[in-house]
Amino acid sequence: MTVAVATRSHIASWLDLVAEVEPLFGPMPDFEQTLRRNVDRGSAFCCLTGDRVAGGMLLGGPTRSDRWIRWLAVAARDRRRGVGAALVETALGIFRPPCTVSLHTFGDDNPDGQAARRLYRRYGFEPREMVEPGPEGGSRQLFVLSRA
Repeated sequence: MTVAVATRSHIASWLDLVAEVEPLFGPMPDFEQTLRRNVDRGSAFCCLTGDRVAGGMLLGGPTRSDRWIRWLAVAARDRRRGVGAALVETALGIFRPPCTVSLHTFGDDNPDGQAARRLYRRYGFEPREMVEPGPEGGSRQLFVLSRA
């Protein structure tokens, strides 16, 4: 398992991951375009098992002090193997203190989102206010990590 900056050669495998997680995340009709933009600017990261994308993450932020994990997903067959942790650790290695790292994740009422919530809390992210529901109608919550 290796975390790498995504390249165009990863896009097809990444889109397989997107199709797999779409029932949980909701419809993502423009994701391929978003992914290509992030690949071109070097803000897309993937965790690879061989040549297959086991997990992916898009990073961003308007300023050096306000950073975001914009999207993170792990393939079902690769969960509970450290893929999500490797991606979060990569983001935290890129987003050096001082900064605030934010993300939106599933609400506490979503049983399928509990693993993601536990992952983020393990790294010190704190749940904040609820935000707009996801496209599938499920609740979403802001999580924030302040790094001094």
